[in-house]
Amino acid sequence: GSLSPPPLAQLPPPVRTSFAHETSAAAVMAGEFEETKASVAAEGSVSYVADHHKNVSVRKSRQLSMKDEPQRRVSKKYKEDEAQAQAAQGGVAPPKAPKDRKSQRSTSLVIAKAEDMRQRQIMLYETGKDPDDRDYHTSAHSTDLKTLMESQNTKLGKDGPACREGSAGIEIAEATTLREVCGKNKITPPQKENIWVRLVKQIFTGIFNVLLWGTVLVEGALIYTGNSDDLVTPIILASVVVAAGLLQWWTELKAENLMDALSNMQASAPVPTIRRSKNERRELMLDAEDLLPGDIITLKAGDRVPADIRILWCTDGMEVDNAALTGESIPEPRDPATCEEKSPPTHARNLAFYGTTVVKGNATALVFFIGDKTFLGKIAASIKSARSKSTLEIQIEHFVHLIAVVAVVVGLASLVANLLDPKPHPIGYIIANAAGALFAQVPEGLIPTVTISLMIASQKMSLRNVLVRKLDAVETLGCVSVVCSDKTGTLTRGDMTLGDMVHFSSPTAMETVTDFSKTDPADKNTLPSKMLRGGIRNNATVIGKDNKFIGSPTEVAMMKAGLEAWGVKKVKDVMDNTTLYEIPFDSANKYMFIAEPYNEGGQLFSLKGAPERVAKFCKYAYVGQGGQAAIKLMTPEMQEVIAANAKTLMGQAKRVLGIAERRANYPADFHWDSATADFAKENFLCDMVFIGLFGIQDPPKPGVKQAVEDCHAAGVRVIMITGDHPDTGVAIAKEISIIPAHGELPPFTVITDKELADKVPSGESFVDDGSDEANKLEAFWTQVVVHARVFARVTPIHKQLIVQALQKWGGKQADGKCYGDIVAMTGDGVNDAPALKQANVGVAMGIRGTEVAKDAADIILLDDEFSSIVHGIEQGRLSSENLQKSIAYTLCSKVPQCMPNFMELLGIPLALNVSQVLAIDIGTDIWTAIAYAWQPKESALMERKPRHPTLEKIVNGGVLVYAYAYMGLMQMVCCWYFYFQAPGIWNNLGKSEFTPEEAHTNKVASTMYYYTLVVGQIAAAMATTTYHESLFKYLAPNGKLNICIGMEVIFAMLIIFEPTSQGIFMTTGLTAKQLLMPWMTFVAISCVEEIRKSFARKAVHAREVVLQNFFVREVAPQNPLTQRLLDA
Repeated sequence: GSLSPPPLAQLPPPVRTSFAHETSAAAVMAGEFEETKASVAAEGSVSYVADHHKNVSVRKSRQLSMKDEPQRRVSKKYKEDEAQAQAAQGGVAPPKAPKDRKSQRSTSLVIAKAEDMRQRQIMLYETGKDPDDRDYHTSAHSTDLKTLMESQNTKLGKDGPACREGSAGIEIAEATTLREVCGKNKITPPQKENIWVRLVKQIFTGIFNVLLWGTVLVEGALIYTGNSDDLVTPIILASVVVAAGLLQWWTELKAENLMDALSNMQASAPVPTIRRSKNERRELMLDAEDLLPGDIITLKAGDRVPADIRILWCTDGMEVDNAALTGESIPEPRDPATCEEKSPPTHARNLAFYGTTVVKGNATALVFFIGDKTFLGKIAASIKSARSKSTLEIQIEHFVHLIAVVAVVVGLASLVANLLDPKPHPIGYIIANAAGALFAQVPEGLIPTVTISLMIASQKMSLRNVLVRKLDAVETLGCVSVVCSDKTGTLTRGDMTLGDMVHFSSPTAMETVTDFSKTDPADKNTLPSKMLRGGIRNNATVIGKDNKFIGSPTEVAMMKAGLEAWGVKKVKDVMDNTTLYEIPFDSANKYMFIAEPYNEGGQLFSLKGAPERVAKFCKYAYVGQGGQAAIKLMTPEMQEVIAANAKTLMGQAKRVLGIAERRANYPADFHWDSATADFAKENFLCDMVFIGLFGIQDPPKPGVKQAVEDCHAAGVRVIMITGDHPDTGVAIAKEISIIPAHGELPPFTVITDKELADKVPSGESFVDDGSDEANKLEAFWTQVVVHARVFARVTPIHKQLIVQALQKWGGKQADGKCYGDIVAMTGDGVNDAPALKQANVGVAMGIRGTEVAKDAADIILLDDEFSSIVHGIEQGRLSSENLQKSIAYTLCSKVPQCMPNFMELLGIPLALNVSQVLAIDIGTDIWTAIAYAWQPKESALMERKPRHPTLEKIVNGGVLVYAYAYMGLMQMVCCWYFYFQAPGIWNNLGKSEFTPEEAHTNKVASTMYYYTLVVGQIAAAMATTTYHESLFKYLAPNGKLNICIGMEVIFAMLIIFEPTSQGIFMTTGLTAKQLLMPWMTFVAISCVEEIRKSFARKAVHAREVVLQNFFVREVAPQNPLTQRLLDA
């Protein structure tokens, strides 16, 4: 609750010492309790607990210590004028080195004074709230002004809150000590790693790079010792590693502007500040970072708010643009009135926050939080932590570790085989053979292939208005199982729209009009025309340039309805009518009143506002339809009908206004300006005639309902997270199918801020330490992550917490384990940045989003449309599927690439050298693998459940078995078969020395092996384009893949026939027959694949039949076997 302490003179001792007795700051200043002061001087520290935190548990209470740390010490360097000012007001000049009791007393005074100032800051927090909580807490908005000013030792001017006259603000003499206690008004930036150090890490660290660099070093050593003359392999390999590192480094640098954008929100212009010195007024122009709690500042339209402030005084209609924080485009009014206790500070109209902008009016305000303590500072603190690894990074890392183990095992096996070979080999030969075997298992082109494929996929997603900022988000988006979405601007249009006009059709019933095109401002009889004319007749809304609207959202909604129905000219004619008298809308009255001349003589009075307030002034009501409407006396029954219809509209998430009018006949010379508010209330607002009700809402965007249903069909849950009232959120959620439109909602479906208030972990995240708090949180959140569909009135930290809970306790599988949901979070304001960064995929709005939100996000929706997320999920699933096919294709050649090194130990001349391996991996395979990024989908991707990256990795056991034990074996058999088709090769078996003719025979055989493997990879490329579908039906729809396959053949011909390439890759020309024979490999592999796919399709069909037979709609929920089958 809010804190309401007594004046300072009546406050209890502000310091609770760690000794057996208590001492107040005043007592220390007076020289009493010498034992305490001596102890303070000796110990050098004072610990205390704020008095209003007495009842909080020890664990949650705020305990501050004056530790012997440079950043917490009280400075003893004072400016001379400040020291004199202290002395003049009964203070003590800053002490020099304490040499005696008097100087010790002065030191104690400084410490006690600093502690007193710390107490002032503690008083600004809600009772029982820890100032270091992740969430934002303050009682500044709900504490009465007098108590607040006294608690901060600041004062108002002679003229009161406006502070235009007399001394006001904090005492200048306290500024230095206060600054030492509170620090600068600046958000602490995170430490950044040197970009060049990061580049070095990208290139030279990681097990994958270590393997490749190890191979380069071995090749270099062999060249240096004269055991090898192959310069091509180490050069190409080093170039690939460096290029891949540069590409990753560049993409990461692009995504690191988050804190830079946040710092740009901090005010930089000097701030008009009022302080006092010796009870004299001092008007200063201070830099924003020099502001202190207790300072009184003045703001005008266009100023950026330099700290968290309490509005002391403001002009009528003052507005603050919170778009920088919340993403809401509509300015919010400010009001200096004290708010209710326990009301959320983020909704308080008497507060303005660091980084927002004053768009209308002037204000005098009190600074209460600065720097890291501000709302913006809390957000900044929650996004300083490094982003966790993406699902793709984890999977690639797992795959690389697996491949590294395989490569090392193969390399060691080759080394051991060489050493155990009865036939002795030179050490250079042994090392080269082992390095070749190891190198053949390393997919050198994997990282470039993955990176470039994701870049291509991101370009394709941009065509669907999804801009990808972090490439790995493409794959992660395909795994998303939960989408947490903002309501305003994402699920709804983001602007209020007039949807209903309701009026009496009979004394006991009201009818609703939704088509306004038949209304006319000149129509004096029909009730819809009367209502719409009265709705747009206001002075708070004007038509700006390009038909843009300025004013309150409610009146803008009615103005837009009028423009759509009548056009600009007729609306302007209504607006331009003379206003004789006006009572503007305010939060106290909840209505507005306008008196204007009536064209038939006299005046027309119009009243709009809350239905219950408007109905209270109505003695009559219009009843009927069209020109048959008549004025009837208002009865209690009619009042009940009005209330019931208003309640119905509110239940539909609509804002409801009532409207009434009355004809009057005041004389032409009546002095309207002299009419007081009381006179108007008694004479103008009496005997009004009720016309009807307006139903205004922020309606769902077109296509959102279908997009949500598409998500459900794809196994993706949609959760609405809104700052609006729960009833509004539920109504919209029902309208767009997030929750059922009918029936009672089960427990935990709708969660509010009150339910989350004590469900926040004390640390940075949830822990499993077996404590009471951990058990309590787990019991609550395990239910919430399953059932919740609407979160209402949430704070930024709540949003981050929701994502953490879903990631920890979501994704429960049939085995009972929680693997965590893969969460996508949408947001547009700075307050969304923590949740955007916490989510697996952060989604920012491109039109309404702030720069901070965009920088925290992984992808940006260029059109702000929720349906674009659905398109992104589908593209992400396709990208994951194609990436899996691409990696499977790349791995197919690894078995035939490594086997020649082992077969050489058996006396078979080396069939494939390292340079030829590079020619396949880098020269041809990498481009074909990249071309998979353009592969069209094989089946209905959005009819599947999302793939969980922990349970179903991109490179899983099935992929490895397919690549190594199936396709790789077929390729190896074919390669060896055509290797031994080389004339004379059988005669060279077992030899270590060869004549020139025999060496040429070996080259022919090696070239045949290389060429057969190229053809085998072409067969693998075609085979892996589909999992189950026959190529005779699927054909070859990927034109870029077809081009790459053609280029593989051309590149192979260059290596075989071009003289320079022959020298580099140790190949030789082949006859026409030798070029045609290996194509039997393509035929054989394709035929075997078609047979496999036929059996696979039958298995899928059988599984579907089983599911259909078991899945009976009425029985399914009670059938565990069916559920297990569906989960599988």
